[in-house]
Amino acid sequence: MLWQEDTQDQSLRTREQVQDCAFRIACREIPIDHAWELREQILNFLPWIIDEPQAAIHSIHSASSANGWIRPSLDSGDMIQLSHRTRLYIRLPIHRVDDARALVGKELMVAGCSILVREIVQHSLFPSSTVFTRSMDAHQVEDELAFEENVIRLLSRIGVVPKKLLCGLAHEISLRDQNILARSVLLADLEPDESLRIQENGLGTNGLLGCGIFLPHKSLNAVNTASASSNRYID
Repeated sequence: MLWQEDTQDQSLRTREQVQDCAFRIACREIPIDHAWELREQILNFLPWIIDEPQAAIHSIHSASSANGWIRPSLDSGDMIQLSHRTRLYIRLPIHRVDDARALVGKELMVAGCSILVREIVQHSLFPSSTVFTRSMDAHQVEDELAFEENVIRLLSRIGVVPKKLLCGLAHEISLRDQNILARSVLLADLEPDESLRIQENGLGTNGLLGCGIFLPHKSLNAVNTASASSNRYID
């Protein structure tokens, strides 16, 4: 664990290079491990997305618990129930947002589940001092210390020296003919510019499978969980 204390004040600085596109969807349920099929379906309508290094497809998430129901783990193979508030998020550079509107009105079929894509709302990235990704491609690194060192190397490439870094438990994401190993990662005490660089660029590979996509995090608890509400903040 890396954990350096820093009492420096932060000043908010905004900029617009990358945004999250939130699509309202109609879908009752979806397999929890759906990243590969969702990627393939979106590529049918937005084939250019594979050539955009800052593009990423968020996995679809539901509330972690409701009325006695507990969201299953990624490795369980179970289905997750979606509400009318659930959104499909795609992170895109600004110049591609209008092109993404081609997805509106389309039907995506993911493991036999129909996802009707409706209107789009744009969300600016917020430079939170704490950011979290549910899954970061671990390149088959099962050792937590080695994985942490890899995270630090990737951060250095975008000019970020982390002060606080926590890695979660390993889990697998299914591809067509193999699985990839991933871990959740939380970064804290970031400067506003560092936070935006991390969110704009992501970390690691497989952003179109939901890997390395960082979101603002309200607090430092529950770093080992991969579940969260469907809004843009992770509880």
